[in-house]
Amino acid sequence: MRRIVSWPLSALAVLWAIPSPVWASTSAYNVGARTAGPAEGEDVVVIDDEMEGGETPPAEGTTPPAEGTTPPPTEGGGVEDILGEEKVEAPTAEQAAASGKQEKNSEEKQIKAEMGLITVVQRQRMLKKKRFEIQPQVGISINDPYVRHYAFGLDLNYWITNRMAVGLTGTGYVGARTPRYKNIRFQEGLLLTANQLLWSASVNFTYNPFYGKVAIFNRGLLHWEAGLQVGGGALQTRVIPRYEALHDPFSTITGGGQFGLISRFYGRRVDWISVNAGVRTWIFPDKQEPRNRGPDTGAGGVDDPDLDDPDRAKDASDFKVAFNVIFFLGVSFYVPTKFEYTTPR
Repeated sequence: MRRIVSWPLSALAVLWAIPSPVWASTSAYNVGARTAGPAEGEDVVVIDDEMEGGETPPAEGTTPPAEGTTPPPTEGGGVEDILGEEKVEAPTAEQAAASGKQEKNSEEKQIKAEMGLITVVQRQRMLKKKRFEIQPQVGISINDPYVRHYAFGLDLNYWITNRMAVGLTGTGYVGARTPRYKNIRFQEGLLLTANQLLWSASVNFTYNPFYGKVAIFNRGLLHWEAGLQVGGGALQTRVIPRYEALHDPFSTITGGGQFGLISRFYGRRVDWISVNAGVRTWIFPDKQEPRNRGPDTGAGGVDDPDLDDPDRAKDASDFKVAFNVIFFLGVSFYVPTKFEYTTPR
């Protein structure tokens, strides 16, 4: 049987054949496009007049610059280029000088701040290279139980490096017999042979291989160094006669060597003073009073009457090795009073 289908029925059949999910998404997209704009994650292409070769229209309420004139500066003081970026103008000479002065002041403040800090590794507190040291000192002998010497001297040094120095030392002595000397004389009936030092002078070489620091109540650091000093020179001694009422003393100028241990302590704020302590030992040949110089010079006496003369007594005496150990304290002054570090902290 032949059937004839009209066109309305054909359109309904086509619509019925389209899947329902596709129809629903298409309808939703059309509705959202009209209300909410592009969906999330989708790329939107914007066509700019500048990209198409046109000019950007001026903002509302402003007039474009005339042709051939420089665009006006921006808020930061620069000028916008054709790409819209701000150009920074070069600083003037006055601005550069002010900036350099500020940088210098900042650097000085930073150095002062670092000097006040206590870091793990502290650089040396004072540099002595190419500086003169003037050191007055006082001391006392510690090895002679019968004659006590009080020393007053001056030490002059020139520091070749921060560790090595060459210098001169001159010392004067005031000697006196101790109470032990007198006790032995009156209690034991013995007369002791003793000499006293008058002065000494030497040329020295100093080397400081040790350096350290001590924390004081966790508030500051006391820097110290220690070293050796060796040298040689001349000194003068004088005998103390056993019978002072009968015999005159004689003196001897001799040479010898000296070596010592010296330590220096540096304060926190003063760059030209140090407090020193040390021990200096002199080794030298010395002449002592002859044994047969005494009062028993008459008939049958054992003493030589010729030795009453100091010169003959000196000629008759022999050299013997003597030691003199002095403990001293001193204060050093360094010239020039300033120094500069050549390496960073």
